[in-house]
Amino acid sequence: MKLKHAWIAGVLTLCVNPLIQAAEVTTNVAVTPGQASLAEEVKAEATVTAIDLATRKVSLKNAEGKTFDLVAGEEVTNLQNLKVGDVVALRYLQLLDLELLKGTAGVRKRVVEVDGSKAAAGEQPGAGAGMQVTIYADVIDVDKAQQTIRVKGVDDTLTLKVKDPAQFALIAKGDQIKAVQTTAIAIGIVPKP
Repeated sequence: MKLKHAWIAGVLTLCVNPLIQAAEVTTNVAVTPGQASLAEEVKAEATVTAIDLATRKVSLKNAEGKTFDLVAGEEVTNLQNLKVGDVVALRYLQLLDLELLKGTAGVRKRVVEVDGSKAAAGEQPGAGAGMQVTIYADVIDVDKAQQTIRVKGVDDTLTLKVKDPAQFALIAKGDQIKAVQTTAIAIGIVPKP
């Protein structure tokens, strides 16, 4: 697991709530027999209204006119390149892919991968971080009356409702569910036209 840039996720999380209040959200769902995918993208922008380099405090105003302050940690490079009037863009992407694996129960695992990047010296301030979690869980019970399945992963056992009757009909005890959740966040300056 790469954690050398995990701080980016923490720094960027501070930005998410005020920006998301005026965000554009796009969701897409795709379903085929034995597979399902969900993709959600959040886009938001805010304008820099003030910068205090001594305290590293940046004041922003979102599209709804709400103002908020952020303190950029020492790990945020190139803060001196940020200017009042710059537009800061946040992009957040979350993907969930589910796949039914027939008759493969027995080897459960959870794999977490984390990576990130930040602006190089002399570039506009910006950073990105991503995480992908892959889980293989065994189907240990199928309840046709309730249309639920019990799955056992490495850490937990869950009961899940399967709302799609066609998908539910494909699942049997002894199968595995492979779930891959990918999240990515990026923040940076919108280039001026």
